[in-house]
Amino acid sequence: MVASSNSEYTLVTADRVFDATGGLPIEQGAVLMCGSEIVAVGRANEVRAPEGASVERRDYPGATVLPGMVDCHTHNNGFGDGRAGEELAELADEVLTVQAAGNARRSLFSGVTTIRENGPKNVTMFRVRDAINEGLTVGPRMVLCGRPVSIIGGHMGYFGGEVTGVEGVRALTRQLIKEGADYIKITATGGSTPTSFPLLPSFNVDELRAATDEAHKFGKLTATHSTSTQGVINSLDAEVDMIIHCVFKEPDDRDNFRFDIAERIGEQGAHVNPTLHVGRARVWSLIEKQHDSGLSEEESVALDEAKRALDVRLEQNRRMIEMGLKVITGSDSSWGDYQLGNTVYEAELLVHAGYSHLQGVMSVTKWAAEALGVDDAVGTLEPGKQADVLVVRGDPTEDVNALWDVEDVYFRGEKVDRGSEESLAAVRQTPYEF
Repeated sequence: MVASSNSEYTLVTADRVFDATGGLPIEQGAVLMCGSEIVAVGRANEVRAPEGASVERRDYPGATVLPGMVDCHTHNNGFGDGRAGEELAELADEVLTVQAAGNARRSLFSGVTTIRENGPKNVTMFRVRDAINEGLTVGPRMVLCGRPVSIIGGHMGYFGGEVTGVEGVRALTRQLIKEGADYIKITATGGSTPTSFPLLPSFNVDELRAATDEAHKFGKLTATHSTSTQGVINSLDAEVDMIIHCVFKEPDDRDNFRFDIAERIGEQGAHVNPTLHVGRARVWSLIEKQHDSGLSEEESVALDEAKRALDVRLEQNRRMIEMGLKVITGSDSSWGDYQLGNTVYEAELLVHAGYSHLQGVMSVTKWAAEALGVDDAVGTLEPGKQADVLVVRGDPTEDVNALWDVEDVYFRGEKVDRGSEESLAAVRQTPYEF
């Protein structure tokens, strides 16, 4: 960016600047912004605006300045109150659009400046993005897929994307790109949808490849929902760019981590979006009900299974992290019991799975931006990139939970009016206290 001395600059200083380019935080650092772009990053005594320029200085003692967070997996149509996807699909598109706009606002206020939506109903999220671009509401920059590509009766097919066969998949992929999709999401296995089968592949490899070939032809990335080992294998055979959930389960429901398949993920350079906290959110919800009113026998079994499944997922992801796979933060909120505005919980669980706290921050900044193909604009603090800047109290590279303690959010260089501390505090989901 070329800026003149007549431009208006904003200079942000703090005890630390973590630019997420690969090194440690810069002590007594500064970020210089002009308009919507970053001009300079470095030590505060070295960063200067041009001579004679108008500069507004904002100092944040005790704080860390870092890139705005990037959440690779959101469901903005959702409520995070436990209702199933098919229940959402029964609501009018207009209702879901309004709900999605509120969720987008909550994400931005929490410090998430870029989201990737992973499957709304029809064109609801395209309309939310239109409203943000028209200045009718506020929200983060969005990487959208439109409705997910599903087999008939498959997972999330109720959102409007059911197709059959290679030509059907190819036609829907083209239609989604026409509607404004930035990437294509495909359900490679069943999921929580009652008419689907989470342990079985849905599309065959030829159908999956029809989607990936068509998307890649137009420069679009792809991602598959995969909750079984065969789904992961089929996704790799079709050269998918990201595997969501990436659960290693055999057809008999047996957990079986496959090092050979994990090695293939690494060799092909696919990103892994494990979505761990959505399972923990379910545990928290059931524990709360257990202490408030008690659980039925069926719910008690579900709680035990949810706890066991979370332990298994953490262990599987520990192995993938140790193998050096590209595991990134994508929250899966507001699916199930996981509300939007709580992305930090996912990064925290990646730390529990084996990342250092610094790597946990990288997983929700630089690495997440790379996974979405938007790292030319966001994910790090570098000259020429978008001025999406997060200010938090404390040092998240030492304790990732410092990401909760947001002091300010800058989006495209503008400080975001985030409302009262009380309203912001109400967004955070906390585990049931007992």
